[in-house]
Amino acid sequence: MNALAMQSTLTPSARTSVIVRATSQETRRQVLSGLVAGVVSLTALKAGAVDLQDERDVRQRGFDIIYEARDLDLDQSTRDGLTQYRKNIDSTKARIKEAERILDNNLDPLIQKKYWTQAREELRNQVGNLRFDLNTLIESSSKSKADKKQAQNLKKDFLIKVEEFDYFIRKKDQSKAGGQLAEVKSALDAVRGALPV
Repeated sequence: MNALAMQSTLTPSARTSVIVRATSQETRRQVLSGLVAGVVSLTALKAGAVDLQDERDVRQRGFDIIYEARDLDLDQSTRDGLTQYRKNIDSTKARIKEAERILDNNLDPLIQKKYWTQAREELRNQVGNLRFDLNTLIESSSKSKADKKQAQNLKKDFLIKVEEFDYFIRKKDQSKAGGQLAEVKSALDAVRGALPV
């Protein structure tokens, strides 16, 4: 290696370093004015035409029910929404027919396949609605007091048979559940025969 090359590697370079510090030339007022300008430009983009919608039919169907639920001046059945179903007897009759159709068509295949949980849940769902709807029809019927009492007794018999059927489903007894389902169907037919359905 020659001496010149060795000297250049040992001596420090003649470069000097300069420290550069970035200083803020903007004042607080300039930063705030930029921020306000940005906010104004964003709100200007969001502004648009006002769209009016006719919500009368939605309100008529029960959009404001939540306000009725909080109104303590109303009785409990109105706040819970029970009176809405009692006013419309035609929809009550339609729900009873639908529940009977589900009990007639859906429960037997579930029991045959031993889908016990699904059968129990389907039964309980339909009977919960049926109990309420049958009471509504009995109360609103124009029959005599003795006929209403007979309908109440038939409803109680139906519910007892449903509870026995539910018991057999819980015990997973396929033969007894199948036989009890036929009794439940006939008891429901008897209740419907006593009501103006």
